[in-house]
Amino acid sequence: MNNKIEKIITFIVLLWLVYGIFNLDSSDLWSIEKNWFPFLGFLVFIIYLIYSIQKAAKNNPR
Repeated sequence: MNNKIEKIITFIVLLWLVYGIFNLDSSDLWSIEKNWFPFLGFLVFIIYLIYSIQKAAKNNPR
């Protein structure tokens, strides 16, 4: 992937994670109806984190 595009995607994923944390309804924490967007943002962050770690492991010569 292009380095510039990867930086933009990383920024968007992190922004979505922070937005989700601030909009999380803590009074009804496990309600999917109220917190679907923050949960989706957290899921995308975890998937992107796994992708980034795998990419870094491939690029690391041993």
